[in-house]
Amino acid sequence: MQTKLIALDVDGTLLHSDGTLSQKNLTALKNGDVGGLYLVINSGRTFYELPEQVRNCGCFSFFIFSNGAGMADRSGQMLSATYIDRHISEEILQILSGCDAMVEIYRHGRPYTEYKNLSEEMWAAFEVESTYRPVLRETRRGVTDLEAFYRAEPESVEMIHAFFRNPQERLACFERIGKMPGVKLTTSMKNNMEVFSAHADKGEALSRLALLLGIKPTQITAMGDSLNDVPMIRFAGNGVAVGNACDELKRTADHIACTNDDDAAAEVIMRALADNHLLKSQ
Repeated sequence: MQTKLIALDVDGTLLHSDGTLSQKNLTALKNGDVGGLYLVINSGRTFYELPEQVRNCGCFSFFIFSNGAGMADRSGQMLSATYIDRHISEEILQILSGCDAMVEIYRHGRPYTEYKNLSEEMWAAFEVESTYRPVLRETRRGVTDLEAFYRAEPESVEMIHAFFRNPQERLACFERIGKMPGVKLTTSMKNNMEVFSAHADKGEALSRLALLLGIKPTQITAMGDSLNDVPMIRFAGNGVAVGNACDELKRTADHIACTNDDDAAAEVIMRALADNHLLKSQ
């Protein structure tokens, strides 16, 4: 069956390990767009965390962001948002306030954290991956008091994100928050935690988009590298793990491609275009 839609994770998948979009991947994206594919970003990042080159290349039909909590069209117009229930988000933030954690609130496609967290020293102390630090530097917006910021608009929290200094404390939070109703948890780095509505993950959002477009799961290819990509890999008829993906994603995927640094995205897009051409000629 023809591939009509390709959903791509960003970090560790579309981007090289140094955080750049290669010319080979960009060329493949342009070919895919011209070739009639729906190309979709499906990222744990907020919308405005996405690299400008990705947001503005003109190749993507839709952007799914904040682990499926938000969706925007090609122009960046927000189409939908799924928020954490305010009572639950309040409890989560209260739990995290008792931890040695660097906490962020994702709201309206942007990540916010306290000013004290916006320093190289803090990122080093929390062992934030070096490839992700430029993203923090460029995209985080500082607030004086995160609790006051939250209480000004408690109904519009797309995601709560935290980096932990203590691995045992992180595991304890995963266990405690993971038992709460109405939320899902995932991770994309060794010391982080991402909390979002139970009605929002990368697979749920891709399912809603497919329904909107009238596309079957068997006509969708999804590719990623981390645990938060598992739901979309399971939903897609063709789930692809990049060669550098975590073991669980590789076990879930239908296929394993080359690594992100070897331009796995280009490989998948060009293969889809080639297969579609063969199908059309039959």
